[in-house]
Amino acid sequence: MKPEYFIDTSVWIPYFRDGGSEHGDFIDELIDDSRVHINGIVLAELLTGARSSAELDRLASALAGLKLLPSDRASSESAGRSGFALKKKGISVPLSDIIIATDCIDHGLVLIEADRHYAAIAAHLPLKLYTQPGHVPD
Repeated sequence: MKPEYFIDTSVWIPYFRDGGSEHGDFIDELIDDSRVHINGIVLAELLTGARSSAELDRLASALAGLKLLPSDRASSESAGRSGFALKKKGISVPLSDIIIATDCIDHGLVLIEADRHYAAIAAHLPLKLYTQPGHVPD
């Protein structure tokens, strides 16, 4: 079974705005294979960043086919436990990044990101980070 992925806002923004990111072709392939997940945080961040109503509609349409992860009591408690564990180790990162990382851990997803906070999280929690364009982690 091929791995499933979660793409952070830090990668989506250049993907949509700059005509593709360094991972553009790989992301296109993942989308075509229905192997990309999103959560409410990233969806809201991307839509909030739209520059116009037309761009908002284009983004909403482009993201509509992605697998939306649930946001419920269990996922919130899991993120809270992750945040607590990080805090106890002296790691301070934004709550949104903790939620994204925990969603990836809980659902067995590989995170494609361009945000320094995730390396700190991955050093203390079992977060799988995508590291090389064109190379699918085992």
